[in-house]
Amino acid sequence: MNALTDRDKHLLEVMTVISFVMGINSFLFEIMRSRSGIAAQRAYTQDGKYLVNVRYSGQWYDIRDFVQPSDPDVITVFKQYGPDYWALFDFVCRHVSYRLDIGEFFQFPPETLDRQLGDCEDSANLLTSLLRNSRDIPAYSVLGAYCGYGHAWCYTQGQILETTFTRAMTTIDPQNYYPYVYYDEQGVVELWPGALSELFSLRRDETRKLKIMAKVMAGYG
Repeated sequence: MNALTDRDKHLLEVMTVISFVMGINSFLFEIMRSRSGIAAQRAYTQDGKYLVNVRYSGQWYDIRDFVQPSDPDVITVFKQYGPDYWALFDFVCRHVSYRLDIGEFFQFPPETLDRQLGDCEDSANLLTSLLRNSRDIPAYSVLGAYCGYGHAWCYTQGQILETTFTRAMTTIDPQNYYPYVYYDEQGVVELWPGALSELFSLRRDETRKLKIMAKVMAGYG
C-alpha cells in the first residue's frame, strides 16, 4: 500500500474535523428538537401529578392546584353566600366578568375574586373551590369541549353549572358539553388516558363559542 502523502493526511484531518462537527451539530439539533417539544407541550403526568403549563413559560402546576377551598378569601365568600349552591353559583356569575385570554392563562381563585375578571376555567375553578367548602356538595371543575371548542365548567349533583353566564341559570343544552377531565383539589379523573394533553389541541375561539351559547339561550327564551 502506498504511503499517505501530505495532501492525503491533510484531507483525512479535514474529513475527521467535518465528521466531528456534523456529529456535534446533529447532537445539538436533537437537543433543540427535544426542548422544542417540551416547550410546546402543555400537559403531562408524572409520579401521580397532572402537570399543566398554563401560566408563565416554564412554570408547571398540578391541575389540582387551581381548586383552593381552603383559601381565606374563598372561605369568606362561602360564609357570606353558602352553603346554598345556587346562591354561590349566582355570585360567581354576577361577580366575575368574562375576560378573553390572550393565549392560555389560568388564574388562582383568589386572583379571580380580586380581579373580578376571568375566562371559563377561572370562574369554574372559583365555583368549585366555593362548593368544596360544603361537605354536602360534591363538586368538580371540568375541562372539555363545548360544540367542539375548548371549554371549562363546574359539575355538581348531576348538573352542569355554566359559570360564563351573567346570572345563575339552568343549562339547557347538556348534549353540547363533552368532558375530558374532572378534578378537584384532591383528585383528577381523565376519561381516557392522555385526555388532559389532548384537551389543549381543541379549537380556541371564545367569541364563536359564546355566540353559540347566546343563540341557544335566546332560542330557549
